[in-house]
Amino acid sequence: MPDHTRYDHTRYDRYDVLRPNWAFWAMVLFLSRHLIFLLLLGVSHGRGAGGPANPSLGALIEPIYFISDIPALVLAYVAGNRVPAAGNALRFLWHNGRAILILSIVTYLGLMVFKLGTGVFDFHLLTVAIIVINLVILAALLTNGYFRDLFDQFPARARAPPKPGA
Repeated sequence: MPDHTRYDHTRYDRYDVLRPNWAFWAMVLFLSRHLIFLLLLGVSHGRGAGGPANPSLGALIEPIYFISDIPALVLAYVAGNRVPAAGNALRFLWHNGRAILILSIVTYLGLMVFKLGTGVFDFHLLTVAIIVINLVILAALLTNGYFRDLFDQFPARARAPPKPGA
């Protein structure tokens, strides 16, 4: 049973667990931006737009970075399926949600070093900004009590109705 004195009652869902807030969803969207951007470009291409008007935007879709998006997208799926009937796998993934998002960040930064090297002073300003945002998210995941509490809570399993005659 969650401690309702720590957070406002509106932060809890119908299963009496903390609901993911806007910061969680912003993190997940940011950490899965490569695949989301690819999807948006695909949709715009399907409408006859032919991709981005600025060819340098195409450089934002580096297939190697898709790998780092997968953990965040998996967690988005789990967040949408936090129900009492959820299985053990979803519960395990949710309870390890902070580690999964940290894995996404570390994988992205590792791939960036692999692809671009370690010459931070040679990076484009946008690249530096993306690194800083990743580090801010990392710090929030490690220090913010809300995220610790959020990933500790999952709806209790539904109780089986009593058997007739028992």
